[in-house]
Amino acid sequence: MQSWYLAMSKPAALALPLFCVLIANAQSVSMPRRVPVPGRTPACSPGGICFSGKVSEGEEFRKTLTAELEFVLEPGWNITIVPTRPEGECKELAAVVNPPYRAHREIYIDMSYGMTAEHEVAMSPREFRFVMNCNDYRTESGRLSIVLGAIKATRQKYDEALATLGTSARGKGRLWITDSKIRPSGDTPGEDPGSIEWMKFSVEILLPNK
Repeated sequence: MQSWYLAMSKPAALALPLFCVLIANAQSVSMPRRVPVPGRTPACSPGGICFSGKVSEGEEFRKTLTAELEFVLEPGWNITIVPTRPEGECKELAAVVNPPYRAHREIYIDMSYGMTAEHEVAMSPREFRFVMNCNDYRTESGRLSIVLGAIKATRQKYDEALATLGTSARGKGRLWITDSKIRPSGDTPGEDPGSIEWMKFSVEILLPNK
């Protein structure tokens, strides 16, 4: 099955024609944009995997969660959960189950889709979900391919895929940006979104009980 991890990355989202398909269905796989709420204090729930870090522009951050999973903050930045043993197209476990799929998402900490540096560092906490293994990734990738129109399906199959999209996501997390240095955006909206020079963050990961 064709991987939709690449299709959901920001450059591919602009390039691939599937995102011009089924415009009427876009809202059905989207969520309202959250308003930044500054000052939220990091938390660590009982049983959670909690840690903190700092990244500067262009840097990557990695944290081992289990023998099978890693948390990765990819340069740019993207919040990701990756399998320690990728299988074919299964290289990332969060993007496939975190809508909206045609707009800015909480797993993006960047100035895409018209966002500014001020907005991005103020969005806290960022909440995300992820599947736990490549079998669930393939299941969700298939559902998403149908919902986005990349795979032709009957109306019944489409409705089933839409109703079950994301239900395999058993892991969840939150990321708080606790401090940062930004270059503010300019006076003309849309022309200069600013940039994030560095940021400090705290993360809480909750894994399902086995």
